[in-house]
Amino acid sequence: MEIIYAGIFKKIDDIPDLRIELENIFDRKSHEEMVKYSVLLGRHILEITNTEPCNEITEGFSIIKKWQNGETGRGFAKFQGARDAADKLLKLAHDEKDPIKEKVYRVMAQVTNTPHVKNHALWASDYAVKLINKMYPNDFEEVKRERKIQIELMKSV
Repeated sequence: MEIIYAGIFKKIDDIPDLRIELENIFDRKSHEEMVKYSVLLGRHILEITNTEPCNEITEGFSIIKKWQNGETGRGFAKFQGARDAADKLLKLAHDEKDPIKEKVYRVMAQVTNTPHVKNHALWASDYAVKLINKMYPNDFEEVKRERKIQIELMKSV
């Protein structure tokens, strides 16, 4: 149990062995599987935070569904639509005063961006741990619980 400093994160209180286990599973999964995982993770985060999806979150899930169905078209191109929707969520996160909601929006932005790049699924997982860090400061049991949930969700796709 330690603080990890990672690329896009200033710091994250995490359990390195579980993060490595998640990454090993991630490495064996396809882009399409990671998009499915991201949706599961996003729904899980909304549930544990009792967050009702706002229009931007709903739009993100809609774009993911269109990507999964192979639909393209104006505003829903495989990559640009996801990036545009994620940018809206990042703007919400930037403007949000509640630190829990801010982290929820950041998780959801990564979830929404997963059709763009597979790695966003892993980054969404890390933001979810940062959310747990905010919800349960210095509680590595909660971090452990969250990482184990993520591992099971990722294995399920």
